[in-house]
Amino acid sequence: MAEKSRSERNIQLKGPEGRSLPILPLRETVLFPHAVLPLAVGRESSVQLVNSLGEDKTIVVVVQREARVEAPQASDLYTVGTLALVHRVVKMPNQMLFVFAEGLERVRMAELTQLTPFMRGRVDPLPEAIPPKSSEVEALQRNVLNLFQQIVAGSPDLSDELSKVAMTIEEPVRLVHFIASLLPWLSTADKQDMLETTDVRVRLEKINHHLAKALNADC
Repeated sequence: MAEKSRSERNIQLKGPEGRSLPILPLRETVLFPHAVLPLAVGRESSVQLVNSLGEDKTIVVVVQREARVEAPQASDLYTVGTLALVHRVVKMPNQMLFVFAEGLERVRMAELTQLTPFMRGRVDPLPEAIPPKSSEVEALQRNVLNLFQQIVAGSPDLSDELSKVAMTIEEPVRLVHFIASLLPWLSTADKQDMLETTDVRVRLEKINHHLAKALNADC
């Protein structure tokens, strides 16, 4: 069966009548749209969720408010997460799974429909507030790119290839998500804050602030 288009997914997600999707709670990893990350899955409920996936590999990834909570309930999760597509699952010798998932779009939790053996729920899509093209936005985007390139150049943990990839990204929202997903020192709370920020221009300003702060700290 051909993969459903993004617009088809949106139709299915709108309103409380949308289909119920598996919800994967994560302790400290924020998955941004357009990013592909290996997600470490070890809890029994989460392993059952992954093993239950059939032809439809669509899930919702949501971060816990407190990482130490072992059996999260609805109140333990942030309300904004990411619709994701599971591409590959690798089973480890210690029974853990590495789930390679691609973020598709931001979503807001609407209703939990199941808690056991794993969470399921209905979500609503969160459209991006894309700023109109302007010299100010373009200048801000160039500054973000320049700061990121400086950080990559001075970091032993970030490959120089990342700067080249960033230079090819034209859409501001994709650039923010690409950079935010790569910064190991950016806290889970800060990443979640950017995920929840609807205005893409404000998101650019926030990542610009974090990059500038990191560079100043290294001076």
